Amino acid sequence: MKTTICLIRHGQTAVNNSKRIQGRKDHLLNDTGRQQALKTGLYLKEYDSNWDVIYSSPLTRAYETACIIKEQIGYNGDIIKDDHFIERDFGDAEGMPITKEIFEYIISDDVKNLEKSYEIQKRVSDGVLNLCNKHKGKRILIVAHSHAIKGLLTHIDKTRTFLDPLLNCSMSYFTEENGVLTIDSVNINPED
Repeated sequence: MKTTICLIRHGQTAVNNSKRIQGRKDHLLNDTGRQQALKTGLYLKEYDSNWDVIYSSPLTRAYETACIIKEQIGYNGDIIKDDHFIERDFGDAEGMPITKEIFEYIISDDVKNLEKSYEIQKRVSDGVLNLCNKHKGKRILIVAHSHAIKGLLTHIDKTRTFLDPLLNCSMSYFTEENGVLTIDSVNINPED
C-alpha cells in the first residue's frame, strides 16, 4: 500500500528576504510569503486538492503557510503541529548572513551547537515514516522548512546536498511503500 507525502517549504519571511540564516527563531511570513502560500494553495486546489491530513512544523511561518493552503484547498480537518518538521537548529550560525563560507561550515557540521546533518536526516525521516505508519495508504501534506526537507532528500538520495536550491512554498513529493521512501519530484514551483 502506497502512501503519498508532499512536503512544502513555508513562504518567505523578512529574514529569508534579508538573506540570513533562519533556524528555530519564530519569524512571521511577510506579504510576499503570504502571496506565495496563496499561489501554492491555488495550484493545489486546481491540480492536487485531495489530502487526507495536514501536518506542520510548530513554527509560525510554517503553520501560517499551512493555514493559507488549507483554506484554498477546502480542507476541513485540523492542522497538526509536529516537532519532527521544525527547522534545523543552526546553533551559532542562526541569524548570520548567508555566505558560501558559512554554508561550508554548516555542510561539514562544523558550527558550534549545530544540529548535525545525520541528526536532522534521522529526525525528519523518522517523522515521515511515523506518519506513514499512522496514515497508511493516505495522502499526507506537511509544511516544513528548507533544511528539514533537504534532510529527507539527502537521507534518501546521497547525491543530493543541503546546498541544493529549494524555493519558498515549493512542493516536493515522496512515496512510502513497505517502509521505504522514494522521491517523486522536488522543488515544484507553482509560479512556473
